[in-house]
Amino acid sequence: MELAGRNYTRNDWRSFLATRRGTVLVALACGIVAAGILIFAMARYRHSVNAEGKQETVLVATGVIQKGTSGAAIASEQLFKPASVVAKQVSAGSIVDTAQLQGKVAAQEIEPGQQLTAAEFTTTSGLVGQLAPAQRAITIPVDTSHGMVGQIHTGDHVDVYASFDLEPLNGGRNHPVLRLLMSDIQVLKAGGESSGGLASSQTTSVTLNVNDARAGPLAFASDNGKVWLVLRPANTAANPPAPVITVETLLLGSTAIPTGGGK
Repeated sequence: MELAGRNYTRNDWRSFLATRRGTVLVALACGIVAAGILIFAMARYRHSVNAEGKQETVLVATGVIQKGTSGAAIASEQLFKPASVVAKQVSAGSIVDTAQLQGKVAAQEIEPGQQLTAAEFTTTSGLVGQLAPAQRAITIPVDTSHGMVGQIHTGDHVDVYASFDLEPLNGGRNHPVLRLLMSDIQVLKAGGESSGGLASSQTTSVTLNVNDARAGPLAFASDNGKVWLVLRPANTAANPPAPVITVETLLLGSTAIPTGGGK
């Protein structure tokens, strides 16, 4: 090796390293290398500590979520709450947005305080994913005029009226009665849909999303009377009154339902 115009042999380097000056230079070089390694290791350690201490927001259950509960029900009934969790404690596949629950149902029971994760939900098809625990889907037959065939579409909201032909207890002429059965009911499926609406046929069916307490009365009205569907505008929040309408209420303003024979 040539340095400063002089060729150094291996023996020359050995002789140099054996001197005090050579020893000091070697020690200094080793110290610099060791310091570099220490600085690098400390930086990695600080990065690791910062990453582990970082907080992330996830969704956790506020109560027991039963198996089969739809994502829509979990979102609408606020069966969860956002919680800050240390990054290293975040479960794999954790859910951070309710949009991730759309079209899903709980595949197993979820305990209070448990993080919601993708593994605990499964994709569902059909109507069950659209129902809250207190809701029921019921299909009723309707004809062209009573069911607004061709004008009611899936996703619309309707008022439901039921009419009956009452037979007085003490004989006499029957009396027709009409009343509002329920209001602001979502249409889950407009049966026989064609081009986005009910098919233009004499008789078809429609599936409604009703409160569990209303499913029975609606089924009874469909079997024993006549059901009318009245389309609601999309921007209304007020519900109509719920009168019982008879010939007397229309002509005389009376609210009584006659039970005797009429003329």
